[in-house]
Amino acid sequence: MAMKAYSLDLRQRVVEAVDRGQDSLEDVAALFGVGLTFVKKMLRQRRETGDLKPLPHGGGKPLSLRPKHLRSLRAAVKQNNDLTLEELRDHLAATAQVSVSAATVSRALSGLGLPRKKSSSGERARQS
Repeated sequence: MAMKAYSLDLRQRVVEAVDRGQDSLEDVAALFGVGLTFVKKMLRQRRETGDLKPLPHGGGKPLSLRPKHLRSLRAAVKQNNDLTLEELRDHLAATAQVSVSAATVSRALSGLGLPRKKSSSGERARQS
């Protein structure tokens, strides 16, 4: 779950408090209920860009499974809903030439609203 950016007003008040020079960066962070890293980031951003507006999201890692891969998963489960995550992973590797983890397959199935079988015995692996 992504966090919402701090308001421009808060960003400006934090930087103004630092500019007054009465408190340490740690004190300013505590006063406004933000992290020290955020205070330093705002000072750096102002120095580098002259602005305090929230920067656009960096985008993150591209998805490993494209819509065509999801269609292939859906078709495989529809044909045989008893396949394990490992078998579905192997299916993707063989048919779509994409290599992903069993966890990625599990998340994809969950996103598609499909059931997922954890192992050939049908039980989750026990952790000690």
